[in-house]
Amino acid sequence: MKIKLLYSLITLCVTAATTYAQIGINTDTPQATLDIAGSTDPNMKDGLLPPRVSKQQLAAKDTGTYGSDQIGAIVYITDIIAPTGITPSIAQVGSIHNTGYHYFTGLQWVAISTNIYNSDGSLTGNRVVTQDANTLAFTSTSVNGFSVDGTSLSVDAANHRVGLGTASPETRFHVVSTVPTSNRYNLIDATAGANQYGIVALRNTSALATGNYSLLGFTNSGPSSGGANWVVGSVRTGSLLINGSEEDFYIGNSTGGGLIERMRINPITGNVGIGTSSATNRLHINATNPIRLEGLQGASGTVGSLSVNSTGVVQLRNSSNISAARGTGTVIITLNNTFTNTATSAKTFDNLNEMSGNTFTANATGLYKVDFMINYPQRAATEDDGDGYMGYSQISLNGIQQSFTSTKVTLPEVNGAASFVTCSNSTVLKMNAGQVLSFQALTFGSTPNSTNIVASFTINVVRLE
Repeated sequence: MKIKLLYSLITLCVTAATTYAQIGINTDTPQATLDIAGSTDPNMKDGLLPPRVSKQQLAAKDTGTYGSDQIGAIVYITDIIAPTGITPSIAQVGSIHNTGYHYFTGLQWVAISTNIYNSDGSLTGNRVVTQDANTLAFTSTSVNGFSVDGTSLSVDAANHRVGLGTASPETRFHVVSTVPTSNRYNLIDATAGANQYGIVALRNTSALATGNYSLLGFTNSGPSSGGANWVVGSVRTGSLLINGSEEDFYIGNSTGGGLIERMRINPITGNVGIGTSSATNRLHINATNPIRLEGLQGASGTVGSLSVNSTGVVQLRNSSNISAARGTGTVIITLNNTFTNTATSAKTFDNLNEMSGNTFTANATGLYKVDFMINYPQRAATEDDGDGYMGYSQISLNGIQQSFTSTKVTLPEVNGAASFVTCSNSTVLKMNAGQVLSFQALTFGSTPNSTNIVASFTINVVRLE
């Protein structure tokens, strides 16, 4: 009975194919070469089952079994275990990597699939992937694990690096431009109304409280390991604070594997240090012959000059702040051959307030030119044994004599009024800050105890260097 039924079905199919060139199953009006309509019978198993074979079975087919006449043939691969034993058609199964439907191209069996992870493919138009709350992640252990256009973007998953313009990045982020006239500048814009903060930030999350760096490197031909010849960034100077108050701005260069600091800016004071990490002034330079000004032009009008004090601070010297003082007064000598300090002087000027009473105290270490002049009065022949007397001028530093001069005070002219004879004492002294100059007068061969000698004096002190 079954044989007769099968024969009848074959006869029907052949007749339908001959008459209409179309075959319908469960339909009297086939719309294609083979049209299978779904059944309304809930117990009917709809579907089409092509040959189900393994990768091993296809590889074991005799050579030439599948050729150009079989282009488009469809099978379902049930397993992908690597073929073994006699496999004359092994080359035709080289693209079978997953179970599922495959078709024959004339050369190989390839998957019928839109899964881009199983086979290469091409987009036929623009595509949009809407993730919503879903994540998209790529996991790789390859050097060039993900790339765009070869070297446009390359992710080195094996070493955790990203390259632009290179498929072999040497650092965490490596940019290479091979076009000398373009791609040389990068511009990152903040949106309108953005806060005044850096747009691109480098952050070192090390737990170290001090000494760690967040640096950006620059090099023309650095080490093959990807290091940089020059670096710029921040260096932590204190405990973990806020707003960067514990981070100095840092510039250094790499030599022999270590960093040498070249410049630092303190975020609190704004002081800039070159050759020092602890700048005490707005610009603090620590070096041998640290400043050179080349090509300076002469100035017109009244100007000052630059000087450097004992701590290395550059200052402007002019008529108002140069170390210079002048005082006048009188000295009264009551004893012969005895040094007498000058009386309190009346200051004509004292730019740095270094003259007090009858002494001068140096404000800073340097060379000082000191002039001390005493105008000794001529006395009558009845005094000083009738032959005049000697007048002396002494300059002392911290109580020790430094310069001592004398002059002969002659008798006045017979027919003229008595006059004065000047005893001048001029010297250059090296003084340290805080040292004190004092000034003394002395007469010899006179009788000041009977008639005091009153002499006017002038003191001039000027710092040279």
